[in-house]
Amino acid sequence: MKANYRLMRVLFIALTLPWNCAQAAGSTEVLVTIGSLQITASDLERALRSSPFITQFNTLGEDQQAAVRGSMLQRLVFSRLLLLEAQAQNLDQSDQYRDELDRFRIGMLHRRYMDKIREEINIPDETNQQMKAQFKGNHDAFKAAQSAYIADRYKVSRIDEIRRLRTKYHVQVHDERAIPDAAPDTVLMEGEEMRILYSDLPAQREKQVTKEQIEHELYARGELLLTARAAGDMGIDISDALDAFRAEHLPALLVENLEHEWLPDEAPLKAYFDSHPNIGQIVERRHIGQLVVATRAEAEEMRKRILAGESLFALAGEYSIDPYGRKNKGDMGWIKADRGSPVINTAIAELKDGVVSEVIETPLGFHLITILERKPGETRPYTLIKEKVRQMYLSERLTKYAQELAQKFKVVWQVSDQSEKQN
Repeated sequence: MKANYRLMRVLFIALTLPWNCAQAAGSTEVLVTIGSLQITASDLERALRSSPFITQFNTLGEDQQAAVRGSMLQRLVFSRLLLLEAQAQNLDQSDQYRDELDRFRIGMLHRRYMDKIREEINIPDETNQQMKAQFKGNHDAFKAAQSAYIADRYKVSRIDEIRRLRTKYHVQVHDERAIPDAAPDTVLMEGEEMRILYSDLPAQREKQVTKEQIEHELYARGELLLTARAAGDMGIDISDALDAFRAEHLPALLVENLEHEWLPDEAPLKAYFDSHPNIGQIVERRHIGQLVVATRAEAEEMRKRILAGESLFALAGEYSIDPYGRKNKGDMGWIKADRGSPVINTAIAELKDGVVSEVIETPLGFHLITILERKPGETRPYTLIKEKVRQMYLSERLTKYAQELAQKFKVVWQVSDQSEKQN
């Protein structure tokens, strides 16, 4: 399905914009406006830094970096569109979302409160000096000893703090009621502004559950509620985390609803598979050996040496101008028949295994190819690739849906103005 011209144009501009992550940090320069929301250079920089490929970003070429930036900007725009649509549908008012937000809020307050407990643990000077003397000259061992001391003290502090909070909030625990098959409305723990019922525990949904499991979940739930209450009383601010949760979870909830709407059963997937017969085709894979040199004369000479008995792989390790091939002594691994250079694919289509090809010219040089072995292609039935069909179907529907939302919420690409100023 073709994207509209405007969307493709602005994405191309985003791909070609110069970018310096260090300079972008903290920048409020607006790249895109989506309805009432904005995406700034700082937003894009943060997204890049949190992505799994950031460690490799600076090693990429300029074109590759531009491609990564453009892809990330596209994802950010789509995420904002989904957020606006989710809010328009009042998904943030649904019981499901409110329950999930409340669980997240409690968990985050608990985490921040316990972090505070850990941060307040100090190693006595005398103990610290003893550690330094014991691990003199071994900085890693010294730091490990400090961490172990804090971890031990934290376990004790955590237990003491929960006991203190139980007293403070007048908590009563009804252990005798924590039994399998208790009534759903059985109160197991209660205190100021808190109550835990048997139905609140995940264990009650299991067919075979023990009293020990119930008690474990009861005390874990009690700790969460107590520390969350204490964190709230202390004024610990988690608004930043709640905003991030909304921005991430509401789009995900919308997509989940769309999947249920688009795929009430398997009929749409089967119809999609039938209308796209190539989905099930697995092309032939070839284990390739390759030697690349700069001139035809050199390639012809190398071919003579190989035919005379020398190893293509040994020669590739010494003479190949392809960095990967030289490093791996010509072993290019398994390559699908429809990948790589069309010129090479055509030239070796009828090449027999173990035979060295004629010299093949491409813009990268002059190639000698051999095929070590093959894995023949096949056509897989729907039952074996159902998940692949599902992903492709949803991707196509979401692409069209994104274009509809872009029209609805008036996406304005400021990035195009910046590009025109630079040209």
